[in-house]
Amino acid sequence: MKYYTVYREDTEGISAFGNAVQCTEILGLKNARQFHAFVSKTRSGLRKHYKVVVEEAYEDEE
Repeated sequence: MKYYTVYREDTEGISAFGNAVQCTEILGLKNARQFHAFVSKTRSGLRKHYKVVVEEAYEDEE
């Protein structure tokens, strides 16, 4: 599962943290698809007001 941390570039404060669905709700976006487009545009440099860090969380297989 992927977890996202969304930072504001101007304040460097955290705007959202969680999985795609949680971040979608926090940021007030319509759906997770819109959030993934937001992440893509931010990481490619088209959205300069935000920074997104993606972390991969692995579940133990015990």
